[in-house]
Amino acid sequence: MTATPTMEPVESLEASLERRFPPPEAYSHLAGDDWPADGPIPADTDAQRRFGQELLGPIFLQFCQRLHMAGVAFADRRARLLFAARGGLRLRLLYELWCERSGTQPVLPLGDILISRVAAAKGCLAADFDHVAPMLVREFGAGSLGYMLRCLLRGRAVDLPDVLAHCPVTVGSFAAIYRGEDALGQAVRDYFAEQAQAMAAYLEGLLAGIDTPVLVDSGWTGGTQALLMRDFPQWDWHGLYFGKWDYGRGPGPHFGHIFGVAVDSLEPYANAPGQALFAYHHLIEDPLEIDAASVESYRLLPDGRGMPEGGDIDPMVLPPGRDDAMFQGIVDHFHSPAGAGDFMAVERRAHEAYRRLRRMILWPRPAELPGMQVRPRSADFGRSLTVPVLLRLPDASLKRRVKSVAAALWKPGQMVVAFPRLHGLVNGSSYLLRRIPFAGRFVDPLLRRGSGLARRVLRRLLR
Repeated sequence: MTATPTMEPVESLEASLERRFPPPEAYSHLAGDDWPADGPIPADTDAQRRFGQELLGPIFLQFCQRLHMAGVAFADRRARLLFAARGGLRLRLLYELWCERSGTQPVLPLGDILISRVAAAKGCLAADFDHVAPMLVREFGAGSLGYMLRCLLRGRAVDLPDVLAHCPVTVGSFAAIYRGEDALGQAVRDYFAEQAQAMAAYLEGLLAGIDTPVLVDSGWTGGTQALLMRDFPQWDWHGLYFGKWDYGRGPGPHFGHIFGVAVDSLEPYANAPGQALFAYHHLIEDPLEIDAASVESYRLLPDGRGMPEGGDIDPMVLPPGRDDAMFQGIVDHFHSPAGAGDFMAVERRAHEAYRRLRRMILWPRPAELPGMQVRPRSADFGRSLTVPVLLRLPDASLKRRVKSVAAALWKPGQMVVAFPRLHGLVNGSSYLLRRIPFAGRFVDPLLRRGSGLARRVLRRLLR
């Protein structure tokens, strides 16, 4: 009797793409250093909640008060405040709570806009390839073209040749695929054309009767708004963000249409206490993160309306959850007697909070780290990597300590981890170097390479 051959399960296209184009480690700024995935110091939820209530609470309360005043400037423009998913949705929750506690009615109608930078880039690529393609290449340039296409075309049944797993990401290689006359090129063009149509339909439905959309989000450079301003000029786009910062790239042409309501500066270490947040802006971003997927694409409904691929975001994820100790502390402050304070009282408390926070961000003490820890940051543009803010040192070598400071997202905090007995000296030396014109650009490269002089000096001090 002949045995029946066992049928091998057929691998799905999505599983095949995952296997052939896995997320490359080079996409992390920690590439090649093999840092442990967990942080060096356990978070203290009680300390985080107190930190949120005593320091972040007054700052966010002031933001809501100033957001209300900034909205007055648009009162006669057929404008609407649009809180951008995801972080902006919690800003709306706080703003509505401030209105309730202060007995104030919003000046402008409120709404939500479900968008992200990757979704906007997808929707604008077909009409503006030469402008948008370099942006995508910057984000995916460390990996392969195959991985970039797999991320951008997520959910689309487009097979990719294995040769793309080794093809570098450049504007030229992406353009060659996009403009190719073969089946793959046509499929890629069709996908981005559909995204353009679906996003345009979504915006037209959302902005019916609106001339001036005013985006509200954490910030910082207004990259999504810049895309919308360029490719949807029929609307007069503006942005009221928590903070405005250029990350050292110089102000873009859209900067005249965005305003940092809480902190607004092109100099990250200027004298205003609030500008210290630019050294650890994750303290603002992390409490605003909700347990919902980022908007990555749009789809057309049978009736011609556009909507995000994943649908609307469940409002139940907006209030503080189990892992939202800092945000819970912020909400606690809004509900406290201080949450109903008058204008000057709110400003005074925020000024004091900024003054204390500046010292804690730039000159942290070991006992303060557990309450200032935020969750690992997820990599952008659909990547699956996560990056801890503070790095655990698998060994105590001096070279490893120096490199950890260069790689960490919160460098003054990492100095406490890497040099617990000398963090004040190391931090002070780094701070002074960054204050010297043109010297700051050389600090991080020296730290990454672990200059011989620095190693010799620190080795003597550590004896």
